Amino acid sequence: MKIIESRNAMITALVAALALLSAVAGSASAENWTTFHGNAARTGHLSSTEFGLDAIVGKIAWQSGVPGQIQSSPAVFAGRIFFGSDNGNLYALREEDGAGLWSFPVDNWISSSPAIASGLVIFGCYDSRVYALDIYTGELKWRFTTHGMVASSPAVADGSVFFGGVDGNVYCVDISTGLEKWSYKAGREVYGSPTVGDGVVYIGNHDGKMMALDAVTGKLKWRAIIGGPVTTAPAISEGRLFFGGWDGILYCADIKNQAVIWRYDSGGSIESSPLVSGDRVFFGNQKGDMTALDAASGKVLWKTNTVHTISSAPMMRGRQIFFGNHGNEIYALDAQTGQVQWKIETGGAVTSTLAAGKSAVYVTCTDSTVFCVR
Repeated sequence: MKIIESRNAMITALVAALALLSAVAGSASAENWTTFHGNAARTGHLSSTEFGLDAIVGKIAWQSGVPGQIQSSPAVFAGRIFFGSDNGNLYALREEDGAGLWSFPVDNWISSSPAIASGLVIFGCYDSRVYALDIYTGELKWRFTTHGMVASSPAVADGSVFFGGVDGNVYCVDISTGLEKWSYKAGREVYGSPTVGDGVVYIGNHDGKMMALDAVTGKLKWRAIIGGPVTTAPAISEGRLFFGGWDGILYCADIKNQAVIWRYDSGGSIESSPLVSGDRVFFGNQKGDMTALDAASGKVLWKTNTVHTISSAPMMRGRQIFFGNHGNEIYALDAQTGQVQWKIETGGAVTSTLAAGKSAVYVTCTDSTVFCVR
């Protein structure tokens, strides 16, 4: 009897330990925003169930300044915030209070949003290189040189790093070594960021092409041609690809059939990557409109005008949508109705995309400031 009781006690203890580890792992996952627009599919969405927290009420918990304008969207990982500046540095701040942890100097502007994977922070630079640094120390692990500026925010999948260059190429490099696996000649400049799903890389260029490339070989699978440059990252959801262009139209393509199934003319250039959550897609445009459409049909559900250009991609946390505009404002909207819940005035334009943490959202601003908003 004692042996059985002892064995049962061991099993109970083991189950409890595994549950604790699972809870810790789940919590860590919920706290991390490791790439531009939150994930490789670039949906920009984190549900309320992943956080289980109250709404963000618009209170600035802290703000931290660095030299130079900030156009790089932040990434959040392991209690740290990572972003680049126009002064040629990649910064790591402490998430709790915005204190500086380390910085890494490069030779030009950084507008690329960092991607965090395999213990590395990976980002592009206007000095024509992509860098990989140790996330804890800022030590250089590798760098890859292209033939032009890199404004594209890298995507990471299956041990590979994908990004575009102003030299007109799309690149795939090994995440461990930084060695090139393949490159694809897209033609015109590639400012936009890649999106990866089911072994395919989706990325647009300045010639109005949205391309689908095989993630392993780099070969072109299909492409769509629209009426203006594509400088945003597309979003993938439920077999559909959503993307916008300077022609002011948001497109929805059926991935399996490789065909555009609807389009919505917003009346203003789109440089804001779309957010997709459930049956809705959200995006901003040059006219200052933040618009919600039905993801299946493209029907307008609501539209909220902020007067000033929106190039910041909307981000969702729970039932709130967050974004900035060129009028020096940060907005929170109700995702269901589009009603403005609050806005914060800043000292400069907000062209970057916000990142979500467990209890706050983080935003970088062209007035050289990083905000933590709770």
